[in-house]
Amino acid sequence: MKKLLILIVLPLITISCGDQKIDTTQAREEMEDREIKVVSEAEIIERAMEIGNIISKDFSIDVIPQPNTETHVINTDFGTDSVYQKHRYFFDDPGDLSGKPLQVFEAYRYNRENDLRSEPNVQKLDDGRMLYYTTPMYSDTVMVGMWAIEIPRKKVVLSIKN
Repeated sequence: MKKLLILIVLPLITISCGDQKIDTTQAREEMEDREIKVVSEAEIIERAMEIGNIISKDFSIDVIPQPNTETHVINTDFGTDSVYQKHRYFFDDPGDLSGKPLQVFEAYRYNRENDLRSEPNVQKLDDGRMLYYTTPMYSDTVMVGMWAIEIPRKKVVLSIKN
């Protein structure tokens, strides 16, 4: 009876323990993504800046003069990325800005009025849960406003690879 059991079980073990290779790369990456990450505030700001720079590369503005008038048509394009909240603010119309976004906008306007160079930057909003990337908006070589992207802090932290 033991011999019969061994003859039946042995082939099953051999078949199930074949030399099939299992790709565990995806499972390992998923497990690494779920691990607790310890990242510094500087790493978060730096990564938010990288994300903002990549997304804002696709932003464009076209000012089209209308024939026989003093008016212009302004076309803005935010590119193809649709994951993040994106905004544009012109110096002559700040829209509904308030709080820190308004302060950043005023800094860009001050720089333009005083012929100072403006650089992209990242600010914290909503107690640090949202990162606010801004960059100057240019039409030809004249700064006309500010582009803004709201990037959730969680997305930034999850995108950091250690």
